[in-house]
Amino acid sequence: MTKPTTVDHRTRVAAERRERMRARLIESAMLVFAEKGVGASVIQEVIAAAGVSQGTFYNYFRTNEDLLAAVTQELNDELLRLIEAEVHGYENPARRIACGIRMFLHTALTYPLLARFICAAGLHSAGPSSLIYVYLPVHIQQGLAEGHFRDITIEVALDVIAGTVLATILRMTNDQARKVEPEPAVNAILRALGVEHSEAQSLVGTALAQIVVPASSLLERGHARMQSQIQAAV
Repeated sequence: MTKPTTVDHRTRVAAERRERMRARLIESAMLVFAEKGVGASVIQEVIAAAGVSQGTFYNYFRTNEDLLAAVTQELNDELLRLIEAEVHGYENPARRIACGIRMFLHTALTYPLLARFICAAGLHSAGPSSLIYVYLPVHIQQGLAEGHFRDITIEVALDVIAGTVLATILRMTNDQARKVEPEPAVNAILRALGVEHSEAQSLVGTALAQIVVPASSLLERGHARMQSQIQAAV
């Protein structure tokens, strides 16, 4: 009677161990990509940062592209889920988009590692499987149907949002002498979507809910690890 239970326990423990190792590799890859960029092979640096053997690494990932896709998928999805959980209850779709983008940009200000990774990954940071293409089209479509947005297609609206967010985070990272506030960029996005000037001004001035990033998240784990490295180097 105990054999099936023992086998099931071993299977579960092995799966948990495998998931922890994959998480460690993704976390290490995020740190390395943020520092080195995505243009050259970083596999050896990730192996060193994770403290694993080459054989162990290749049990999980084969190429730079696999690594980058895994990091962007997990990082984007966990953050976008947190944002969507907050904004999906807002009645006005323009407010959902305005507050969602502001939350994303303010999170990039709070977590420099996120900003550095997005700068390094560029448009790869919004890959085709990102939840941005699940959540945002629904809000954009409703905004068009209700007249909040006009004279723009969903595809162009997505390009405007992704491109402006990336450019804003680049400025945040590269122009640290001046604090770059997200609100003017979000105002510009809303105006590009066809929102009237007065409504756009009102939306970017709305009180913003604070999203809480769990300690178990990739972003928080990576941030804590980066802080430890900085302290160790002092």
